[in-house]
Amino acid sequence: MFASGPFRKLWLATALSLFGDFFNYVAMAWLVLQLTGSSLALGTVLLVQALPRAVLMLVGGALADRLSSRMTMLGSMGLRAVLVAALAVFALTGRIQIWEVYGFAAMFGIVDAFFMPARQSILPAVVADRELEPGNAVLNVTSQATVVVGPVLGGLVVAAFGTGWAFAGDAAFFAIGFVLILMLPAFRTTASAKARAGDGLGGQIVAGFRYAWADIGIRVLLIVIAVVDFGANAALGVGLPTLAHGRFAGGAAGLGVLLGAWGVGATAGALGAGFVSPPKRFGRLIVFLCVWLGLGIGAVGLVPSLVPAALAMGLSGVGTGVVNTYGISWLQRRTDPAMQGRVMSLVMLASMGMTPVAYAVSGPIANVNPTALFVIAGGLMILCGLGAAASRSVRSLR
Repeated sequence: MFASGPFRKLWLATALSLFGDFFNYVAMAWLVLQLTGSSLALGTVLLVQALPRAVLMLVGGALADRLSSRMTMLGSMGLRAVLVAALAVFALTGRIQIWEVYGFAAMFGIVDAFFMPARQSILPAVVADRELEPGNAVLNVTSQATVVVGPVLGGLVVAAFGTGWAFAGDAAFFAIGFVLILMLPAFRTTASAKARAGDGLGGQIVAGFRYAWADIGIRVLLIVIAVVDFGANAALGVGLPTLAHGRFAGGAAGLGVLLGAWGVGATAGALGAGFVSPPKRFGRLIVFLCVWLGLGIGAVGLVPSLVPAALAMGLSGVGTGVVNTYGISWLQRRTDPAMQGRVMSLVMLASMGMTPVAYAVSGPIANVNPTALFVIAGGLMILCGLGAAASRSVRSLR
């Protein structure tokens, strides 16, 4: 894969953007806790970021199909670099206030809504069809590696130098990534996408909905993603910083260790999936992973200290690495090239669309009892798996 110049540029730009995401997450979470000391405030900041991301995600996917994933990535990466650089200046000068954090969070959510579908749909335009699976494997392993290194490094930077320098690192990563994507050859929209361009963005979004809902495999996967990620976003987005800050007394570095442990497991899962052929019954794999993740997430909230929590996070991460390696390739091969951006935006919407609700609910629960938050989240995932297992259509899904 690395013999291809365009793929190398895409790989490096993607890796840098993911590093930036984790620097931003650790720094933002710690900044809010330093300013307020409140899990409720952290939940509302994440809510403010998640809401515009969810509302505009489908617009981002339609734009990726209409203009090209490359152009959409360029615009969003450039804006992200500028916004985070401004936040870094505020934090470094010590003049940041919580209302300004809310404003930056909202702008980050808008930019993410356009970036994420484009990043997920760009690979088929960069590599040949036969290279989709190895390309996705490389990107997925790289993604999980950044989950290992990014939070730990971000936590260490915050602990040693403060949140401002972590935000500055985020801005630098996105600026370099912007240059790399700019160096990629221009991609053209497919003929079928051009033919439907006259429908307007609204018509294209509706067409994407109809296409995905008509395919039983895509429809089932979207529902499962929505339920599982609702629980995961609630527990990990608000509950994990709360446990690291309180029960585990690990500080920002402890939060980085927990997120890093998840990344270690996900990397192992992705590597294993890269060497083993996917199961013929993809539906059964979905059922198993729902239960696996539910048990792992529930365990994180029940253990008394950092080390067993990190172990539970790592075991849960294995499941995400496996499903991401198989699932993305499965979706890209199943989806019409003219619908790649819109289908991936629906995947992102299923994953993040309920995040505002998850954060709104999880903040008050974590403030009272973070253990209950993790148990409830894990229980939702297990129930989802059991419900999927009861469906013959899901069990027979290939």
